[in-house]
Amino acid sequence: LFFHGLGITIIREIPSFAFYFVAYGLLAKSAMADVLGGNAAPLVFGAMAGWAMWIPTYPIDIVKTIVQVQTRERGKKKELLSSRQITAKMYRAGGIRAFFDGLEPKLARAAVKHAVTFWVYEVLMGFLRP
Repeated sequence: LFFHGLGITIIREIPSFAFYFVAYGLLAKSAMADVLGGNAAPLVFGAMAGWAMWIPTYPIDIVKTIVQVQTRERGKKKELLSSRQITAKMYRAGGIRAFFDGLEPKLARAAVKHAVTFWVYEVLMGFLRP
């Protein structure tokens, strides 16, 4: 119960946060940081880091969600589908597009969430740095 879908979650989390922090770090050190200035840069770069996090790993997230919402009916021995089986079933049903269904709202949410996250981080670090 507590570990249902843990493997696929780890498979999604590790690359997604690697993309996230690497993207933000590279953008923060770029020439564009000077052009945008102190307050705008974390907002823009945070949004872009959120997109860099979600776009490549969204298909894994879709499969992860399906793995986690599968249930067994009481008293019945229903086999739960594996990540591989879910992936094959989705691909047969909708091709590659099936793995990106709902990406647009996720990116809109990610832009706002991660822009604010990095802006708050930079503001707080401004107070904490000597």
